[in-house]
Amino acid sequence: MEQNTGFVDLLEDRRRDCDFLWATRSMDPSLPHMLPPESVYDRQKIIQAVLRDEQVRLAIDTLARTTGVRVKDVENNASAMINEMASKADLTTVRWLGIFITKAMKRMFSKIYINETMLSDLKRKTRISQVQYIYVPSHRSYLDFILLSYILFSYDMALPNIAAGMDFYNMRIVGELLRKTGAFYIRRSFSNDILYKQIFRSYINTIVSHSDRAIEFFVEGTRSRSQKSTMPKYGLLSIIVESLLQGDVPDIHFVPMSINYERPPEELLFVYEMLGVPKPKESTAGLFRSLSILQKPFSHGRIFFNIGEPISTSRFVDKAYRQRKILQPSFKIPSSVVENIAYLIIESHKKNTVLMPINIIALLLNERIQTRPKEPYTLDSLVKDYQWFKSFVTGSLKALIYETETTDNYRTKQEILESLKPHDEFIVLDSSNTLKIKQRHKGAKQINHSNIKGYPLSERTLQIAVSAINIAIYINPTLAFLAETAFITATIGGNGTQTEVALERYELLRRLLSTEFVMRPIEDRALIKTEWEKSLNILLSQNCLYTANDLIFIGNNTKLFSILHNVILPFIDVIYVMCILLSEWTERTSAELTDRTILVEMQKEVERLIFETKDWCQHPYCLSLDLYNTTWSSLLSQDIIAYHKHTSTYRTDKAKLAHLIGALRELPLQHPAESYVGALPLIISTSSIDVPAKL
Repeated sequence: MEQNTGFVDLLEDRRRDCDFLWATRSMDPSLPHMLPPESVYDRQKIIQAVLRDEQVRLAIDTLARTTGVRVKDVENNASAMINEMASKADLTTVRWLGIFITKAMKRMFSKIYINETMLSDLKRKTRISQVQYIYVPSHRSYLDFILLSYILFSYDMALPNIAAGMDFYNMRIVGELLRKTGAFYIRRSFSNDILYKQIFRSYINTIVSHSDRAIEFFVEGTRSRSQKSTMPKYGLLSIIVESLLQGDVPDIHFVPMSINYERPPEELLFVYEMLGVPKPKESTAGLFRSLSILQKPFSHGRIFFNIGEPISTSRFVDKAYRQRKILQPSFKIPSSVVENIAYLIIESHKKNTVLMPINIIALLLNERIQTRPKEPYTLDSLVKDYQWFKSFVTGSLKALIYETETTDNYRTKQEILESLKPHDEFIVLDSSNTLKIKQRHKGAKQINHSNIKGYPLSERTLQIAVSAINIAIYINPTLAFLAETAFITATIGGNGTQTEVALERYELLRRLLSTEFVMRPIEDRALIKTEWEKSLNILLSQNCLYTANDLIFIGNNTKLFSILHNVILPFIDVIYVMCILLSEWTERTSAELTDRTILVEMQKEVERLIFETKDWCQHPYCLSLDLYNTTWSSLLSQDIIAYHKHTSTYRTDKAKLAHLIGALRELPLQHPAESYVGALPLIISTSSIDVPAKL
């Protein structure tokens, strides 16, 4: 990353100053929604406005009439709902929490880098218009919303109205504390509750129009266990976009924010969740237990908080839509408009992802395990590979990477060692400066098998899968930049591939993996071809591929080809194995085909393949339930499987399924010669003494 990109360490001043004096400083928080005083509603006015809303009144009357319940009782229920929901911002609470959060942040993280240039620009813009701002961060950890609030407080900016789940509401003491920092609470599912749905819609419309604070929500809905972007959820986003039709605000600006952790606090929990072990229920007691992460200073390294350009809603919701709303009150903005904004937000998240050395180290280590596990991966070899691959992703793919560009071996070595320090429970250098992995799985005693979401994996499998998926979690952020080029490597055979065939195969993979990598659906083949050519030209420029006589061949840069090819294989393998399983479902099991049974049967089958075969699903990442869910969604979207509501089961389209299996078999995939199962134990640290990464 170049030094002039505007990032500063938020903790630098905090380490010099008194936390109490800083948190209690005189401040007049900058309010991002400039409104005349009479238009600003406090909590009580917001609640009153919601309860007087025409649509809420209609819902109350309808519910009373259809259920036979007194109107007064339904009104009391509505009042309880909005009081449960509404935020209660209190600066005094924020100040006291700021003291404790500062101490925790300084203990956990060595640095918190914020793009101060973009934040200052955002702060300036909020002072000159009546636009309402919506902060939409990526979601990688429970810390995300705390981190954003901490940053805003640090820069004297008002904390937003924060959309939060009921899990936090139900935490004793904590729930009310979060409400006083701006949280408003949303029930997980309320599509069948007419009254709650209308109250929620009215509440959002009211705070969009009459709150002088911004709104914050996670467009991805839940945390990304895989640490890469996940498909956006459209519910809250659509309500916010619809509120522009009310005409109370001139525009709504969505501000994408990309949060990148050197080591996510929930790292190991994510690994087990992906294997089917449920996350612990949120509780105050659990929160206190989690404070054990404060025992070791700087245990989670660095955070990068990057900010994208605001996205103006009025670009997509013009005056014609507003006029239609006036003439036709039931008019809804087309879903394509909401989806377009959602993809723009996710694309900004990906573009503004900041990679760190550990991401490249994990990618290179994954490649070494699958290709040359018997050769020691020394620090000197890693430095050489790291410099080469970092140059590729920053130069050809325009990725942001911490730290500054350098080809100096000593500085690169320090960069690597610095990034390894927070991971000394996972990746270490032994006494001969060889890279080793520590065993992360400590036994099955901690696993409650009655709650497992997938198949009960054997201890032997977990010994390999936990470490392998841990590596993959750090690889995944790189796929924001690598995905398209990696797709292409899966389309080119050793004897060359016709250009048109390569493009058709790329289209197939893009369609199948668009959910997994959150890629905007494209119907226009010319646009897909343009995208393909852009990535193809990158590979041609790297001598990874070359063309001759309308054929595309693998070039001399087989090292790059292999890395890109191997990193995409698990995703393709899972699609193929799921398709085979679906085609043989009735022969394999008597169970009905449901979204639960497919997870169980897939994990069962993949566990068998990992140990018994040399081709499909060799990589333990193929055991990830997250990967099965995105594959399932992809097949559903293409009508290869269809849901039957009356039986709550699924049926396959045999013809489409057979065609897809045939197309996948034609892909010139080159599975690694080394089995992950056989290779991983060769680099597992067996020594009781490892050398920690030191500067």
